[in-house]
Formats: sequence, C-alpha cells, structure tokens
Amino acid sequence: MKKTLIILSVLLAAAACAPKNLQTINVVPYPNEVQIKSGEFCVAGADVKYDAAADERTKSLIDAFTQQLSLVTGVESAVSETNGEIAFILDAEMPHEAYTLNVTKKGVEVKASGLNGFNYAIQTIKQMLPVEIFGKVAAADREWTLPCVKINDAPRFGYRGLHLDEGRHFFGVEEVKRYLDIMEVYKLNKFHWHLTEDQGWRIEIKKYPRLTEVGSIRKGTCIKKDFSSNDGVPYGEGMWYTQDQIREVVAYAASKGITVIPEIDLPGHMLGALAAYPELGCTGGPYELWCRWGISKDVLCAGNEKSYEFLKGVLDEVVEL
Repeated sequence: MKKTLIILSVLLAAAACAPKNLQTINVVPYPNEVQIKSGEFCVAGADVKYDAAADERTKSLIDAFTQQLSLVTGVESAVSETNGEIAFILDAEMPHEAYTLNVTKKGVEVKASGLNGFNYAIQTIKQMLPVEIFGKVAAADREWTLPCVKINDAPRFGYRGLHLDEGRHFFGVEEVKRYLDIMEVYKLNKFHWHLTEDQGWRIEIKKYPRLTEVGSIRKGTCIKKDFSSNDGVPYGEGMWYTQDQIREVVAYAASKGITVIPEIDLPGHMLGALAAYPELGCTGGPYELWCRWGISKDVLCAGNEKSYEFLKGVLDEVVEL
C-alpha cells in the first residue's frame, strides 16, 4: 500500500511539473495540426507587418487587428528589437482559407493566400490571448503572451454557415453586425439571411414599395405556442432594411471574408408580398400576414404572368445588392 502511494505521489508531481509542450491550446474550432513548443512570445508592442502585395481588404483587416492590440495591451505597436514582430506573409500557393501560424520566442509568422486565411490566423491568435482582446476595455496589466506553437490549419468544409430568420423577428443592422462578429470568431463563412416570410417582408424593393409599406406589418404575434390567438400588438412598422443598409451589411460581412446569401422565399412563404399585391395570388385575396408561426398555403400564382414580372423585378434588385 505504501509503495502504491509513493508511486501515485511521483506521478502527480510529474503531472504538475509537465512542460507546456504537453498542453493544448484553447482554440475553437481546433486547428488541424498543432505543435506546442516551450516558451512564449509577448505581443504587446510587437511590430506588425504585412506583405505589400496584399489587397486593400486584407491590409484593413490587419490594421484593425494592430489597432485593437494596441488598445487592449496599452502599448502601441512599433518597431522594437526587444519586442519582435508579427509578420503576415502572402503565399499565393496556399489553398484558399488555409493558413500557417508559427510563434517563436522572437516573433510570429503568419502565411496565407488571402483575406480568409489571414483572418482565421488572427482569430486563432486572439483566442490564445486573454479574453479582453475581444472587448474594448484596455487591460495593460495582463500578460499578453502567446505560447510558442506551430499551426497548420484549413477548414474541413467549404460551406460553414449560420442562418438568421428576420421574417418573424426583426433584429436591425447593429445586431446583424454583432452576429457577423460572432461568425468571424468561429471562422464561419456563409451568412444565410432570411428576409421574407408569411409573417413579414424585411427588404426594400424600390420597384414595389408596398412590400415594406404593407407587407412588413402583421396585426399581432402569437403568444408562445397558442396559434389560436395573438397579443393584438401590430408588429413590423419600420422593421425592414433599406437598400443602403443591405449594402452596409454586405460590405461589413465581406470585410470578414463572409458571403451573404439572401433568402427570398417563393412561391410560398409569400403572404408579405400577397398582402401588398393581392393580384399575384391564386384567389385574388384579400390576404393578411400571419400572426402565427408556420407556413400558409397561399402562394404566388404560377399561372399568372404578373407573378413572373414581379419576381424578376424583386430578384433583379436583390441580386444587384
């Protein structure tokens, strides 16, 4: 028994003194290949450099990271032999979205072929730093160090999406941007933006103004799962995106390497459109937006030439945006 206790004590002591290269890094999703080595690198005040051949979006992305690093560490990035450097190197031969990250005691080297790869490397770096890096409050007293590590990473799936339904509940530009921020952290690249439904139309179409004037507003909203009644409170007035706001969100997403995929449901899920333009339906109406969840059986009339004219007009504007 005594011999067993001694052995256990030795094992516990060994575990407590285990070198850093036996630990893992706290990164989600976890990179494909990770080699953790001894030592660390202090990023506070490190000189951040990028390849002159990088495109403007990539340069803006790295500049924003540099500014954020200065803000939270309380030390401006500047040339300093003692602090080393973080170098972003363009490698056109690397696959799209792939990156390598090599952290030594002297600095950090990132290689990628474009915006997405560089951004994913930045997200990995940020997750290895203290959590304050994701906030706006300076934390100069923290130890802003990275473990010495070599990472080779690329997404397993080309399509990594997140969906947001705004037909039933409207969120607004700032909340959508926050949604995109979260997607960026986890290296997601497709934003499925659900903008029309039986419960509300949420995108401005200049050729058909009644889509937002009428089709965005329902008379009430069902309470929990009681579809037989609703709260009687009109919902949706002003709750739609102007085309300028759509452009703003698309540009914001693009700056993070995220593609926006708009959902314009058809021929069903169209009560928002039918309430505004009843002549497009199979019965001629009248139609009202649903106050309950689910999908109405009322659809655009496939035998009506006006339906095709309407869809072309809508989709022409959506595609341009």
